[in-house]
This record gives sequence, C-alpha cells and structure tokens, in this order.
Amino acid sequence: MDYVHVQTVFEIVSYLLSYPDRQWREQLDDCATFSQQIPHRPIVQNIQKFIDYVKQTGETSWIETYVYMFDFGKKTNLYVTYMSTGEQRERGIELLQLKQLYKSAGFDITERELPDYLPLMLEFASQAERVYVQPLMQKYLNHLSYLREQLIAAESYYAILFDVLLMALEEIGVRKLAEGSVS
Repeated sequence: MDYVHVQTVFEIVSYLLSYPDRQWREQLDDCATFSQQIPHRPIVQNIQKFIDYVKQTGETSWIETYVYMFDFGKKTNLYVTYMSTGEQRERGIELLQLKQLYKSAGFDITERELPDYLPLMLEFASQAERVYVQPLMQKYLNHLSYLREQLIAAESYYAILFDVLLMALEEIGVRKLAEGSVS
C-alpha cells in the first residue's frame, strides 16, 4: 500500500474518532465509499464493520458510548501524551514540540484542541509528508497500542479503529521495536 493510501486511512480514522454528532453520522456512508479506494482488504473490511455497527446503534447511545469512553476514561482518552505524563510539566513540553512539528510541516492547527488529540494528530498525518509522520507515530506507537488494549478490555467497538490504524502504521514501517532497540 502506498503512502497516499495510508494517508487516506489516517483521514478516515481521524474522522471516525471525532465526536459523533448528527453531521458525523450523516457522513458515515461517505467514509465507507472513500475507504473503497484503499487496496488493503482487512483495513477496508474493518472500517466497514465499524461503520455498520455504528449505524445499527442509536445516535444517543453512540454519543454516550463516545463520551463515556473518551471523555471520562482516564485510560482511554484520546490525548496521547496524557498517558505518559498526565498533567505534569513534561506534557507541556511535548505539546509545544508537537505544535512546532506541525508548523514546520506547514500544518495549521486550531486552538480548539491540544496538539496531542489523536484525531488532530491523524488529520496532520493525512496531510503531512511521510518524513514528518513516521517518526511521530513511532514515538507514540506504544501509547496507541496501550489505548487499543484498554478499548479491547472495555469491550469497546472503537478498538477496531485502532486495529485499522496499527495496520496502516505497519505499512509505513512503524512497528513495535525489540527491547533495547533505538528508534
């Protein structure tokens, strides 16, 4: 799978991980159609499986699921630096570094979200060159894997999106390093 297709995966997963309001729900069929251009059948099938599940779930119920899982879940929130630093000073430094990376790649970020918010990070990845994205995702791979494990433990259907994301990252060489390896 080439990098453009990986960027498509990033864009779709970014969207599907954003707050599921009515407009979000109305765009699900477009996401499914957009995913059909991806030449990686397991990724496409998992995206479709997620979308089908969401469409079978009531709108209010799905919003409650999202809020419970991501807004109130300390182990499942979508702020990737929070998992290692919490509210410590080191997190502020990481957030600043992320802003600087986005800026150096020519990506304009909004002040509405912190730069470590995963949907924003994936939006960046869907637009930025691989040279910026690969090291960024390698740095946070353990965080993403941990979040996936927590979602599986909570029996959340959102875990499937992390399966998709990890498959896409594998395609660009982002993978778990052996113990003692240097990234």
